[in-house]
Amino acid sequence: MTDEPGKDLAPRQPQPPAPPMDPEQLRQFQEFQRFQEFQRYQEATGQAPQPPQQSGGKRWWLVVLGSRIFWRALFLLLVVISVVWAYNHFFGVDDPGDIAQDSGGVTGPAQGLSAPAGLQGTVGMFYKHVSFADTTRACTLFLRDDTRQKFANAYGASDCPAAVKSLKTQVTSVDKYQQVMFPPDMLKTPTTTKVTIDSCALTVEGGPRLGSFVVEKVGSGWVITDWSPSTCG
Repeated sequence: MTDEPGKDLAPRQPQPPAPPMDPEQLRQFQEFQRFQEFQRYQEATGQAPQPPQQSGGKRWWLVVLGSRIFWRALFLLLVVISVVWAYNHFFGVDDPGDIAQDSGGVTGPAQGLSAPAGLQGTVGMFYKHVSFADTTRACTLFLRDDTRQKFANAYGASDCPAAVKSLKTQVTSVDKYQQVMFPPDMLKTPTTTKVTIDSCALTVEGGPRLGSFVVEKVGSGWVITDWSPSTCG
């Protein structure tokens, strides 16, 4: 039996909604849309623009880490840092912690000299300069030429720089020699402006003792105004 013309058909049941796309399907659909837009742009303009970038492209820091230029630059930086450290370690620089905060005020050969809380910084720096054969800094710690010459004569040298170079050959450990230790009474702030420091009272390792120093405050700095050999070397 057939349906009669014009007779209403039975009502259709509503279709269930389409299931939502999962994230991967959505991403593929969006990429397909961008590709269609890219093709339409080519057809309309006759040009080939840059294709759309995918959302999952490499991050910039991954690109940097994969660059040879980055690693070469990093290597060169490490080399420079190592060279600077080695130079400061083996050749030394004047460390404000080693010497004085009471500086300036001295003119002439001893300009810019300084000492720490007491005056031992001047003698300590003299040992340090000898350990590195720094003839200029060591000899300018003497205030007068006659004192420099007295020091040179005691070691059979023609002048102060020659004496410093000769003493450098007797240094067996630079690290130990530049770290002269003073007894507690010498670490106190002096009550006078002129003090004698005998190397016999100091703890000196890695090289020769350097005699007896007369250290005097000139202006706001401490300088060696006289020197003589000591009985212990």
